Amino acid sequence: MVILGHALEYFRLNNEIAEFFYVFIYLFHMPVFIFISGYFSKRVQKGRKSAVKTFLIPYLILNFILSIILLLMGKIETITILNPGWTLWYLYCMFIWRLLLPDLIKVRHVLLFSFIVGIFSGLLTEFGTYMAMARTLGFLPFFLAGYYTDRKLIEKLRHFPFARLLGFSVVLIGLLTAFIWLKAQLPPEILWGDRAYDLFEIPLWQNILADMFLYALGFAFVFAFLVMATEKRHFYTVWGQNTLAIYLLHIYLIAPIVQLGEFIQNPLRHGLILVGGALLTVYILSRPLVTHRLGIVIKKVNQWIMPEKNKKRTKE
Repeated sequence: MVILGHALEYFRLNNEIAEFFYVFIYLFHMPVFIFISGYFSKRVQKGRKSAVKTFLIPYLILNFILSIILLLMGKIETITILNPGWTLWYLYCMFIWRLLLPDLIKVRHVLLFSFIVGIFSGLLTEFGTYMAMARTLGFLPFFLAGYYTDRKLIEKLRHFPFARLLGFSVVLIGLLTAFIWLKAQLPPEILWGDRAYDLFEIPLWQNILADMFLYALGFAFVFAFLVMATEKRHFYTVWGQNTLAIYLLHIYLIAPIVQLGEFIQNPLRHGLILVGGALLTVYILSRPLVTHRLGIVIKKVNQWIMPEKNKKRTKE
């Protein structure tokens, strides 16, 4: 869904069906993705120590490469370091969250506090794409909720009466929300979570209510995914196992496909190319060979930038 949402980025501007699916995907894809990221961040001290190597260095390198490509294509006029390009904001946010998590969990009622901060951060006009601050604060509740969720809670949710039926109902509510969103002509950019309320031509109170509703719906989708998932392996299980490789590299495959689609006049063919391209991208980047090679490259780059000091062996 993440890859498909990025593939539809420009196609949805001139196609209502694409915009409908775009809005539907953006209602839940990053909230659920970030919740999962928080769930796998329970080793807080190790996460803090590895935050630079795992997220910051890859972000700086990939953001620079992306900026050069966009500069050569004429899409941008300057190279920016602290304004994450396109999809790379997630890496920067993960770096901040992993870095601060050991201290955040010491704050009393930090999860509740994160909701309040997330909602009212939209009032702060200095936040936005700069250092991904708006998203760092806005998506923080999902990351913290993932951290505080354990295996026992997931099992309780899965044994909740009519859990799977409720999960299916959440999906239907999401589809209905996307339909109403388009009929009300609300800007899909609200779902990006990267800009202040005053940039949208709707009343402030509607912006705040929309944020509260999106939090509720986002967590409803988290519930739906938890209760509808099974322990069995499927052909797409490997996609989840190799998520980082897919996320890091997909923009370099999706961008040419998006550009190619601009030359297709037939909307149906255009849409099929984007969907097929998204699926092909996920398949290629989830292959063990790709993830293994990427791991080697990242490790070598990290060792070159941050060489480990030779440990002196002492005789006992």
